[in-house]
Amino acid sequence: MYVEFQQLPAHARVWIYQANRAFTEQENRFVQSYLKQAVQDWNAHGAPLAGSFQIRYNQIIVIAVDEHHHAASGCSIDASTGWFKDLAFQLGIDFFDRSVALVQEEALQLFPLLEVKQAVAQGLITTESFIAIPQVKDLADYRAHWPAQANDSWLKKYFVAASV
Repeated sequence: MYVEFQQLPAHARVWIYQANRAFTEQENRFVQSYLKQAVQDWNAHGAPLAGSFQIRYNQIIVIAVDEHHHAASGCSIDASTGWFKDLAFQLGIDFFDRSVALVQEEALQLFPLLEVKQAVAQGLITTESFIAIPQVKDLADYRAHWPAQANDSWLKKYFVAASV
């Protein structure tokens, strides 16, 4: 059952999907319509899940579910992953891209994972840069720490090496 994203409690479970490019306006409308219906019909073993989604930077989709209402199961999580495989097929977008997303105002700049160390060395990503981290503990963590400063993310290991 679809609920407004803002109405989900802090303990809601979160999944973050990053597209390899920004959506066009038409794609954004399609994704919103698709996901609203998918979340509305989302269930675990026949029990409806109280979930929602949010699109950030026209390129990242955050899915959340209130597991106190009913817990997501392996099958329901697989179903949600299937949404992104289907959207990828329909739109020609990769939602399983593992690039690092640097937040620049209301847009993202993607760095392939193997080029992140070089981007830090070149000063393209600094300790103060904001990064769209791919995982958070729960909705409270997402609301408080997303996006995260690079120095507070897994990227901090590159800054230690860069300053030596």
